[in-house]
Amino acid sequence: MEFYISKVASYLLEPLYILSFFLLILIFLLLFTNFKKLTIFFAKFLLILFLFFGYTPLSNFLLNKIEDFIKPSKYPIQQLTGVVVLGAGFDSGRISKERNQIALDHSVARLTKAIEIYNKNPRILILLSGFSKESLNEEWSELEMVKRFYLDQGVRFENLLFENQSRNTFENAFFSKNIVSKYKGTWGLITTASHMPRSYLVFKKQGLILEPINVNYRTGKTKIFWLNFNIKKGLTDWSIIFHEVIGLAYYKITNKI
Repeated sequence: MEFYISKVASYLLEPLYILSFFLLILIFLLLFTNFKKLTIFFAKFLLILFLFFGYTPLSNFLLNKIEDFIKPSKYPIQQLTGVVVLGAGFDSGRISKERNQIALDHSVARLTKAIEIYNKNPRILILLSGFSKESLNEEWSELEMVKRFYLDQGVRFENLLFENQSRNTFENAFFSKNIVSKYKGTWGLITTASHMPRSYLVFKKQGLILEPINVNYRTGKTKIFWLNFNIKKGLTDWSIIFHEVIGLAYYKITNKI
């Protein structure tokens, strides 16, 4: 139940949905009422929301703080026993099967980072955590796609470990714990930079201190020009900020971190 509630909440908290909600109100007023002042008020309010979410210096600043909260590890990757890769990187299993090629999404850097490390440390174990999404019979499952992806990239099958029960970050850590504990040595954690604080703290709560390996940064180290508007980027960044801040708060309240 918690899994489904989190999915619904993540959609409702998207800035895009907030903006759409007010836009629908505005359209409704314009079409079915003669309250011009009220219409103007909602129009101005909608404009302010667009300007707020589109003002990238603010979202860039906040997202940068999240991405830099857990600093990347300086531990030598040649000495790592393994890495835990949190599930992501694949798009539609239906499209992948119909086109007979793996459809990748914006989180593919999690997968390719593990290959980069493998090329420098061929003995390393790669634990893929979170590939449990059930699919229809006509689709490729995420587990099948990740096997194909890594084998196509030249990774030996014996280097691959699979945790295919988890559906969220807490379950990633919970179900990965028993697998990691079977192997001695130091392990790394590969996930998106903005997702690293929640992931690292959840694994730590489960008794696993992993070396953070951050990927998919959306912010740099220099400040961007103060007068900068980009609605598309702003909406995306605010979506990430809301998702991670609310996720951290919920995990803290429920004693998961």
